[in-house]
Amino acid sequence: MPDHKKTSRKTWLAALLVVTAGLTPGLSPSVAASFNPNYIISDSEMRDANAMSFADIYSFLNQRGSLNDRFDVDPVDGLLKGTAQLVDDAAKRYSVNPKYVLVLMQKESGVVEAAAPTANRLEWATGYALCDGCYKSSELAQKYKGFSKQIDAGAGWMDWYMTNAADLSYLKQPGITYAMSDLQVTPANLATAGLYSYTPHLHGNQLLWNIWQRWFGEGAADIKFPDGTLLTDVDTGEFALIQGSQFRPITNLSVLNSRFRHLTPIELGDDDFRTVSQASPGRPIAFTDLALVRDETGAIFLLAGDERRPIESLEAFRLIGFNPEEIEDVLAADIEDYKLGLPIMPEESYPLGQLVQDSVTGAVFWVNSGVRHPIWDRSILDIRFTNQPIVQAAPTQLEMFIVGEPVTVPDGTLVKTSDDPTVYVIESGFRRPIPSEEVFLGYGYRWASVVTCSSEVLALHPVGDTLLLITSEDEGEVTAAAVGL
Repeated sequence: MPDHKKTSRKTWLAALLVVTAGLTPGLSPSVAASFNPNYIISDSEMRDANAMSFADIYSFLNQRGSLNDRFDVDPVDGLLKGTAQLVDDAAKRYSVNPKYVLVLMQKESGVVEAAAPTANRLEWATGYALCDGCYKSSELAQKYKGFSKQIDAGAGWMDWYMTNAADLSYLKQPGITYAMSDLQVTPANLATAGLYSYTPHLHGNQLLWNIWQRWFGEGAADIKFPDGTLLTDVDTGEFALIQGSQFRPITNLSVLNSRFRHLTPIELGDDDFRTVSQASPGRPIAFTDLALVRDETGAIFLLAGDERRPIESLEAFRLIGFNPEEIEDVLAADIEDYKLGLPIMPEESYPLGQLVQDSVTGAVFWVNSGVRHPIWDRSILDIRFTNQPIVQAAPTQLEMFIVGEPVTVPDGTLVKTSDDPTVYVIESGFRRPIPSEEVFLGYGYRWASVVTCSSEVLALHPVGDTLLLITSEDEGEVTAAAVGL
């Protein structure tokens, strides 16, 4: 197969993580636990065509997107096949790891995790025959346009490279140093040199490594996820929240749906999910929103959001309309993670909190504990108050409530504005910039989860530290090299 080298088609604002791990190829795991630009994947791992069975590939695709609904004609044998069969056949045809084919598709076009990938992304799924200065309309590019052709060519090129590279000096070679994004890189083996020949820049190969680690490697298990991150075990269906840097299991779907339905979970395999849980275990999250609990002292609380609001009288108890049989007996330690809120008073309007709209101006407020909190943007309603009813009130009624701070975006939410492509993750009320696609995908985030809000809402959150893809083991070893536009 002729060489159609893949080069960058986009310029990223990136913070690249350069880890000088000093790995010895013969002694290292096939995919390293920390990114080493000189050694990305072993030759044996790249050639492991049986790393996944057809059933494994089909199940994997089912968990992540809609590609199992996609069928195309295999360009080699002319048979109509589903995506899993196309990947499996191409991997075996060229003695290439099917994991590599899947990761390559995600790295180049994002189609594996896209809920509804566009035709353009599917037609150029592995980015084959595209390069800087190339046109999709060219005769060469058109030859490889098409979903099944891209899968076949992406797998076939790596086989062609590993078979012929030693005789073709214009291809990148193991043991020779090359300048990559202002870094000197010396590929330690054939597979790594092949990756740089296909994508001759550093951040593209960092992105490939990040995706591989998240899906198949060890890296996702050690990532320090921001507080507010929702995790799910794709094998068991379990959920957990990262809170206070601790892994807190969510005990049931009622708790999940009442408190965290606004968050899109990051998917982990069972091994990674268990490893994260063991690294910093925390107390399970066991109570639904608006649960009534009574501790060993006899104190009764309403658990609302992240607060425990004391109920100090029978009149106040009747006000919220709960049945005494709904009270759950707990230990004080079970609810110490909730902040102590204001007591619920008998004369209080909207004791459970209520969305209220000014009948004259149309402004919407969250009224709670005698305070009206302005809601500045529709995105806040969509994130925090999905399907909650809004009641009308006259301005004179609203004037009875103290004006509080505007409602902010909850932790764990990915946000951006319409006039700036920078994506942030909210943590502890701060907005942490995500500097590159490598970091974004390395954490397992999905583009469909990003919420667009107004600049005024974004400004409610002070800028925090840039989010870097650093594991607990990497701290102190990683340096970030900023790449300009």
